[in-house]
Amino acid sequence: MPTSSLIELRGHEPDFSAAVIQAKQSGADALFAYTNQEESARLLRELRKQGWNKPMIGETVLTSAKVVELAGEAANGAVAHVGLTVDAPQLQDFGKRYQASYNSVSDHNGVKGYTGIYILKAAIEKAGKIGCKAVAAALHNSCFSAKQNPGILMDVCYDEKGDLDRDSFMTEIRNGKTVVVETLPPLNSKK
Repeated sequence: MPTSSLIELRGHEPDFSAAVIQAKQSGADALFAYTNQEESARLLRELRKQGWNKPMIGETVLTSAKVVELAGEAANGAVAHVGLTVDAPQLQDFGKRYQASYNSVSDHNGVKGYTGIYILKAAIEKAGKIGCKAVAAALHNSCFSAKQNPGILMDVCYDEKGDLDRDSFMTEIRNGKTVVVETLPPLNSKK
């Protein structure tokens, strides 16, 4: 019976050559990378250098514009689950406005910071007052729509613990560009 395996690499590697050799020798079916931008780029370059031809999977950072810039063609084929990206259809307008204003591409942090302020505004309005406890209570078990709250950018819900639930995205680097290949729906929201 065939088995599958996954190699996980975490950050702080100055040189990924030994880690890639280990991954290749393991017979793993895929590699999951969880590193910062510079390390992700070095890892992707080393994987390509050593002929890795299996899936390279990660989270938001692995398919970010900065990693693509640093890794070049070595980034092609990398796949990641991301919560926010200006490459998503519903966030492209924000991405264009951001680039026009700052002459750079926004990463997930730009979207998060922008929409976070508007979520806070909506929660304060719902609570009817400013205060940590009142705002937290207004967020819990609540949904906020982009249509009713311009600036939020994407519909978002919060569960009883305050954890958010919204669309997220699977991205892949194709020809040096981040492409949203699938939009994943919220897990449990009351949308």
